[in-house]
Amino acid sequence: MLFKKEIRKLLLELTFLSLGGFLLHYRLHPVPLGSNGAQNPADFLPFSWDIAGILAVPFLLNYRASVLVGYLVNGVGVVVGAITMSTFSLSTLTHPVTFSVIVLDTTLPLILILFAKLFIGQIVLQHFYPGGMGRLFTPFYWTRHFFYLAVVFALGHFLWR
Repeated sequence: MLFKKEIRKLLLELTFLSLGGFLLHYRLHPVPLGSNGAQNPADFLPFSWDIAGILAVPFLLNYRASVLVGYLVNGVGVVVGAITMSTFSLSTLTHPVTFSVIVLDTTLPLILILFAKLFIGQIVLQHFYPGGMGRLFTPFYWTRHFFYLAVVFALGHFLWR
């Protein structure tokens, strides 16, 4: 089999979550492959990130030598994806804002599915480093970086509209 027996199910879960995210993304950001080119060149970024999440990240997480790279690529994809999806949802939000509008008319369910990838990556990292890595790569590490990137993204959004 392609993956180590101890983490095979986790890596398959990560692959299928990435594949599902790719199929959802492809409906929103279609990238016409062929001679007619892309309608929007910015659609290549989610497309390429999803392909990396399907093909590269599970294989990087499979080996101790590359698990940190795979973990960081996975985590950065989750953080950036959650921030950009929430920005998109908030910019197209209809008023009045109610609980049902937030749950049903935003990308909140997709963001929650995306966070599952972060937790799967954390479990795989703990398989290779059972004692942890000190202050690095803890849930607080990702929360802190999520906050930093969200502030930078929000400032850029409001200052350069």
